[in-house]
Amino acid sequence: MRYEERQPDETLQRYIKCYWYLERDYSAAEEEETLWPDGCQELIFHYGADYSAGEQVMPRAFFIGALSRYQPLTAEGAIRLFGVRLLPWGLRAFKEMDHRSLIDKFLPLTDLFPEQELAELVPQLAEADLDEGIALLTAYLYRHFQPETKHAAMINILSKLYRTPMEQDVPISVVESGYSQRHFERICSELVGMSPKRLNAVSRFNLARLQIFFNPTIDIASCMGQFGYHDYAHFSKEFKRCLGVTPTVYKKWLLGLGVVR
Repeated sequence: MRYEERQPDETLQRYIKCYWYLERDYSAAEEEETLWPDGCQELIFHYGADYSAGEQVMPRAFFIGALSRYQPLTAEGAIRLFGVRLLPWGLRAFKEMDHRSLIDKFLPLTDLFPEQELAELVPQLAEADLDEGIALLTAYLYRHFQPETKHAAMINILSKLYRTPMEQDVPISVVESGYSQRHFERICSELVGMSPKRLNAVSRFNLARLQIFFNPTIDIASCMGQFGYHDYAHFSKEFKRCLGVTPTVYKKWLLGLGVVR
């Protein structure tokens, strides 16, 4: 397997978390990819075998909305793909729409961007190497780039809530915005498709997951305390919702002591 991430230029970093590239051969014993909530949305251009979400076979270019829980993505055979990982509010810089309608959605990219343009881009990416592919994607995104200005200050606040969830909680964010709690929640839901509380929770889950991933011998109680989980039942419930397994099972899998089911 080959997986690489590349950072966008400084202008696009406000809206794009990274470009990424994958080459993977899904064997008969490992045909499923588990996707977990991270607040982000994905633009996917894939070649070779087909990806399927449930019974839906995905087209060569498709969109994944922000996830509320883990979702399986299946394939059988070799796949090569380019991806654009958008920050929770990132799509609005290229397509103005209410993000609440996109939660847990797997859609043809033609539902969001002009079909004729994609008909030109998809075969170009099929022949491109990594650097060429990123250049093609960057040029394409700039054709649609209309940076968010109406809610620029709100995006700055949500960025802190998402990137530093242990320092910037929801009450601090509400005060900083100058809005009422209800108005703050409404704008957040429009911009990222979920409540500010859920955006913060998803971010904390991913920080905890990464802590276990890079240090699988860590004491679970220590990890819980570091990321604001006060009891194992709550921590385990969030893990099962987001990853399909408990943190203990995830840790054992990383240590080679078990199988994730």
